[in-house]
Amino acid sequence: MKRLLFAALVVVLVAVAGTAIADDGSEAPYFVIEAQIIAQDFIGLVPEGLRLDGHTSGAITEGLLAGAAATGVDYQLYRHDGVSVLDIRGFAEHPDGVTVAMTLKGFLGEPMPGMLEMMLDPSFEPPDVDAPLHGAAWFQTMAPQYAFMNHTVFGCTGTANGAQGVVRLTCRSLAP
Repeated sequence: MKRLLFAALVVVLVAVAGTAIADDGSEAPYFVIEAQIIAQDFIGLVPEGLRLDGHTSGAITEGLLAGAAATGVDYQLYRHDGVSVLDIRGFAEHPDGVTVAMTLKGFLGEPMPGMLEMMLDPSFEPPDVDAPLHGAAWFQTMAPQYAFMNHTVFGCTGTANGAQGVVRLTCRSLAP
């Protein structure tokens, strides 16, 4: 029972912090990542659904670490219920030598029942639409000026377009 109450408290705190950031987003540390999907490894069916590993290359274009080159791998899972689960590991390196590692967990688009079966069809072409994505990200860095990132959760929203291979992601600190 104590764990359930603790979990409920954490959810409320994150919701309140997220609402406060949304109300005054300009004050929160943030950054924008723009990336291109450069390769996709089709892993195939696994017990949980369809697994794809998408490799990206891009840059941080605004906010913290603007100008940093960024790479990432999304260990994406399309579940049987039509939900697309994101599990991204990324790395950014700024020209001044600062490096940052990122872990992002989240979701792509709305649940799309039947998408898994469509994706298994050899003639499948991803639709040319910007699918919304959202999640939470954690960072690791040794740079003293960004040490706060080591103990801050960032809320992330953006879009991904499979046909164009483009991902745009904005992340804002959820710290009060």
